[in-house]
Amino acid sequence: MRSRTPHPIRNARGMVLITTILLLVVVTLLALAMLRGVGLETRIAGNVMDKQRALEAATSSQDYAEQWLSNNVLSSSLTVCSAATFTATASPAICSNSLSLTTDALSAAVVPWNIGGTAVGYSYNPVGGSGNLFTTGGGPNSYATAPTVYIADLGTDATSANAIDYQIDAWSYGGGIGTVAVVESIYQIRYKATGGGGP
Repeated sequence: MRSRTPHPIRNARGMVLITTILLLVVVTLLALAMLRGVGLETRIAGNVMDKQRALEAATSSQDYAEQWLSNNVLSSSLTVCSAATFTATASPAICSNSLSLTTDALSAAVVPWNIGGTAVGYSYNPVGGSGNLFTTGGGPNSYATAPTVYIADLGTDATSANAIDYQIDAWSYGGGIGTVAVVESIYQIRYKATGGGGP
């Protein structure tokens, strides 16, 4: 009697099928991981862009406040600022009380700034050629709210008798309230003494 030996080619066919299925599963998992990575990179890029928008809006309002201060420091009087100060005015105010010592949170980093539970600060949203500069409402092409500015008189500069320091704080959201930028600067104005009398 003759014994049959297994044919090597027939056994190899089953092995090729299993190897092919395993390779297909590995390639599919790699493709899914790559697609997930691309989605994550897109979200990161969007978040970075929104953060930059918030920072630029806050810096723009801070620049405006510095320019406004230069032009209006002689004609504006100091005010003890409260929530009522900013609802009754169409321009910034020079506050005698420091923001970080006055707000409910005792910090300029916690926004919106509140005194007695009511928001404070000048809402900076100038009108441009096609409407307000900062379109509000949230979303990819607008801001959650307009930037806010607070100017505080810090008093006479310790290094110069004829200089007064002002602290300017500004903050802005990006497209949503999840992205916020807060900026702060010390702005100094120097006065020159003029002699009385004629030449």
